[in-house]
Amino acid sequence: MKTQIQVCGLITKYEVLSVIKTNILQDTCVAEASQPYADYYGGRPNEAKPNSLFLFTRKFYFLEEILSLNHHLENCPLDKLNIASAIVYINEKQHPAIRLKFFPDYRRLAELQNCILKQGIEFASPVSINGKYRTDIHKLFEMEEEEEGIFIDLLEENKGYITFPQKLSSSQFYEIFESLKNNSSCRLFDAEQGIVFINGKLTTIVRVFAEKLDVQLLECIQQNFQKIFRTHKAIHSSYV
Repeated sequence: MKTQIQVCGLITKYEVLSVIKTNILQDTCVAEASQPYADYYGGRPNEAKPNSLFLFTRKFYFLEEILSLNHHLENCPLDKLNIASAIVYINEKQHPAIRLKFFPDYRRLAELQNCILKQGIEFASPVSINGKYRTDIHKLFEMEEEEEGIFIDLLEENKGYITFPQKLSSSQFYEIFESLKNNSSCRLFDAEQGIVFINGKLTTIVRVFAEKLDVQLLECIQQNFQKIFRTHKAIHSSYV
């Protein structure tokens, strides 16, 4: 029997960010992820459409504080938005932000910022941004467990998750996934690492993005990921 769950967690991504300079409040900073799923669309960059905005704030706001905005901003352009709390790492410094997805009209950004200001959120001054940065996205997940350790996202198309017994360093994770992409029968996909709380337990997950994503692809990635991980672990252990 399939199980639907709502859980809080975090996804760590590396995003190419560019500053938005028009239609925003003076002395604030807003950036967009200009190359979403860059590894997936690398050969077809025009296929990827920006859909993530980062509104930089003076301090870090917890996820529950950010999610509460949806309940109080009745007359603001927040309909159907995916809202989350975020940290962007710029020159080894943490910069807090509100992450928004699917904002329909950039001409209404200043209007949105004013609405958020009325709820007591304070925005940060402009930050120098132009490049690829690590982002930690603290968000609410709504997903359905298709099989043990395999989930389909219920809010966003073409996204799924597989669980993994331990968190890997960034270098380990990308080394294994580059090997997986180059040496497996799994079709093209993009992947990032994260953590969620499931039944009170901290669980490592891999977020997978692919057009027409299905359970078969997630199974393929899960099986090959575990196989390559065991091989890498054995190789590295031999040097100890």
